[in-house]
Amino acid sequence: MLRLPSRFALQQRLLGRTVQTWLQKWAQKWVQEWATIRSIGLGTIAIAVAIFGLTVRPELALADDPPVPPPPASDTAPPPPPPPPAADPTTQHADALSDEAKAAYKDKKYAAAFALFEKAFATQPRSAFLYNMAKCREKLAEYGEAVKQLERYLEVYRQQNDGLESPDRADTLRQIEDLKRRAFEALPEVSIQSVPPGAQVLEAGVTIGSTPLVTRMRAGRHPIVLKLAKHSDLDAELEVPQSGKVSVVWSMKSTVKRGAIGVWCNVRGAQIAIDGKVAAVTPFAGQLDVEPGAHQVTITRVDYQTGDIQINVADDRLVKLRLSLRRINSVSTYRSALGWPLAVLGAIGLAGGGALWYLANQQYRGTPTFEQYVGFQDLGYTAGGTALGLGLVLIGWDGLREGIPTEELVDGPALGHGIEVVPLGGLDVERK
Repeated sequence: MLRLPSRFALQQRLLGRTVQTWLQKWAQKWVQEWATIRSIGLGTIAIAVAIFGLTVRPELALADDPPVPPPPASDTAPPPPPPPPAADPTTQHADALSDEAKAAYKDKKYAAAFALFEKAFATQPRSAFLYNMAKCREKLAEYGEAVKQLERYLEVYRQQNDGLESPDRADTLRQIEDLKRRAFEALPEVSIQSVPPGAQVLEAGVTIGSTPLVTRMRAGRHPIVLKLAKHSDLDAELEVPQSGKVSVVWSMKSTVKRGAIGVWCNVRGAQIAIDGKVAAVTPFAGQLDVEPGAHQVTITRVDYQTGDIQINVADDRLVKLRLSLRRINSVSTYRSALGWPLAVLGAIGLAGGGALWYLANQQYRGTPTFEQYVGFQDLGYTAGGTALGLGLVLIGWDGLREGIPTEELVDGPALGHGIEVVPLGGLDVERK
């Protein structure tokens, strides 16, 4: 027969198991909450440290000594730090010069600051001094020199740190590119043009563009070479001033044997023939390409005298002709239309005056009628003579003028006769 536990014993066992289960759950919950609190606290501390580092970082216009690279990792514990060394007189002198230079830089005495930083670098060659020398050059608008100092800064830092690059190398390279751009923009502006255009422009053997070219160059003398197909190379020396702008136009000599003729004529619709072949009609503003040598130029138009001239065209030369044609039969104007009637009336008046003189002397001399005829005689002479004279003047005026209708004349002033010889490039004019 089995012996069952008493009721009191069962109650004690049940209470013990309940307390044990509660204690286990409370312990697990406490461990989880502590882990959460610890992770939140550490994250909050890290964020606060990062924000403090970003907001409190000082902005320095000049560089301090570069940071020392960290030592390589080791499994053994690092040795205790050595005692601080005694003050080095060279370092103290370099620091004093640097402090004096920074004070001068702050007072905008950039030339003096550069000289002091240069002395400090000569005393103790720290790369930071080179960086500060570059900032002084930049303030003095000596951008090319500032670039050189920054490049020296990167090189010296690399040499002094076993080939390691400066931590600010990327930012320094951006500064160098910006300084190069500003140095280029500060140079004098140079404009180079060639006739004909499209020539390759070389400076000291390096191609810098093609004409027309607008660029910038440092002050001084520059050897320039222009190259263009079917043209001889042009060697020149370009003098660039310290400031301002300089513009040059150079004419290139063609290696192809060729010449050209240009013709100006005072009337419209005239045919221009070269060596017997019609090549253009006036007004003509272009040029006719011909082989070098002698050529016959003929200009013809109906009702006009023919213009004919022989010219010699040299190689690479443009001969400009100016010819004025005269009309064969002048066109009558209002002057002739008015002058002829006046001349006829004047002749009639003179004839009437003469007839009255003859009649008065033959039939009425010594009578009162004689005086009346004399008066009519004088009136006929005066009126007829005036009318005849005015008529002859108008007729002569119309006859002496060229008599070219306005609609047949070309626009612009009359240039008359002449020959003008110029290079095909358009420079070095020779007039005849």
